[in-house]
Amino acid sequence: MSSYRKVTLIVIIGVLLRITLAGMIGLGVDESYAVSVARSFSLSYFDHPPLHFWMIWLTNYLTGSEGSVVLRLPFIAIFAATTWLMYCFTARMFGERAGVYAVLILNISPVFSLSTGSWILPDGPLMFLMLASAMVLQKIFFAPATKLSWLRWIAAGLLIGLGMLAKYHAVFLAAGSLIFMLTVKERRNLLFTAGPYLAVGVIGIVALPVVIWNLEHNWISFLFQSGRGAAKGIFPLKMLGNIIGQAIWVLPWIWIPMIWALAKGILAGPRQGKQWFLCCMAMGPICVFTIATLWGAQGLFHWQAPGYLMAIPLLGCAIDGWMQHNSRITRAWLTLSVTAFLLIVLLLGTHTATGWLRQVEPQWFNQGDPSTEALDWRELPIYLEAQGLPVVQADFVVTAHWIDAGKIDYILGGKLPVLCLNSEPHHFAFMHNVSEFRGKSALIIGREKIIAEALPLYRMQFDAIEPVGKVAIKRAGFPEFEVVVFYATGFTGSFPLPYK
Repeated sequence: MSSYRKVTLIVIIGVLLRITLAGMIGLGVDESYAVSVARSFSLSYFDHPPLHFWMIWLTNYLTGSEGSVVLRLPFIAIFAATTWLMYCFTARMFGERAGVYAVLILNISPVFSLSTGSWILPDGPLMFLMLASAMVLQKIFFAPATKLSWLRWIAAGLLIGLGMLAKYHAVFLAAGSLIFMLTVKERRNLLFTAGPYLAVGVIGIVALPVVIWNLEHNWISFLFQSGRGAAKGIFPLKMLGNIIGQAIWVLPWIWIPMIWALAKGILAGPRQGKQWFLCCMAMGPICVFTIATLWGAQGLFHWQAPGYLMAIPLLGCAIDGWMQHNSRITRAWLTLSVTAFLLIVLLLGTHTATGWLRQVEPQWFNQGDPSTEALDWRELPIYLEAQGLPVVQADFVVTAHWIDAGKIDYILGGKLPVLCLNSEPHHFAFMHNVSEFRGKSALIIGREKIIAEALPLYRMQFDAIEPVGKVAIKRAGFPEFEVVVFYATGFTGSFPLPYK
């Protein structure tokens, strides 16, 4: 079978698998939140740049649907395109066989195949644009120079700028390019041409929506993201835990060979130009977000994923070499890796949809079940409709956590404005003017523990608050947790939201 047919088969199987999962599983907390805030079109947003929010808004506008499959389809399609880019990029660097192996690794690593490949997150557009940018940069650095080379620099700037509209991680492409040019003697002369500076100018122009929005909102998005890296001390165990988390997200039996291939390229240094180019692109996200956890910075395990994306071609090249020297062991490792990935998807996918593992091994979930975060709270609108008056007379909804706000706003379909009244409302702080609801009535909704903690503060914001009842949020017919509902009248309209 030709390389093109192998890649096509992987793409088709992957798309079908992701569409199936999209139909089985509700939106995660970040997805519900993104769909909710994307209804209000904005130049940028509190948590992230605007590109994936714009994609949600456009999909909703064109289809009139907020179904999980419909909203996830553009992200699934983008990952299919990312898979093809990975093949083309790696094949250009190291040959077609290496390209096929890189594609296979991309599609059996959960952090890429499931999170990036399926979910409504900024990572999907980011990975696509990073690979597209890297392909252009590869031509700049390794293809013969032409009179129109400045067009390549403009294309690189445009793609990196679009990447900046997806997620701030795209800045590591510019940083990696600078490191590559500084460390490779034959490419250092590029710094004395107009090309790199032309690219930087294009990046700045394309990223203007983010700059303008932050300028108008006290640079809050930049302050929020940089604040997550604040030093709090020295925590070597936290960094170790973060590294273990990265390995689990990639899958340990893939992560170890990938780190080996990356370390080999780093040790070889600039004398191996193509490998060094990939190392320069990969080291930034991996090193910065891993080392930052040493001083106590928040470190989510997927933050290093853009770096690992650029390391996949190195592993594809390594696998190609291993197949030529010891194909039996390498083939067995690949077969077991594919089998293990499919089993993980089967177990976690069916459990997230039905909760069957809790029935089999309840002790595994004594500390909670994170898969319940993918429930869509479908029982809530049914319950509210059944209550009748005075519930239907409420003018808006109040909740005490941005995650609950996203879940509530998504499942209510935007029928009522949702105010997240707490110290960390994220983008909900910018969606409505609190003072406009002065004197109006509200439904206070949220998970019981969260609302119980907020009620004393809310009683100072309303003339009266009365309980309505509790809603059991179910999965496959079994209750998982309860959501409480209160009816409140006479809102003061003076709740002090943060972010100025």
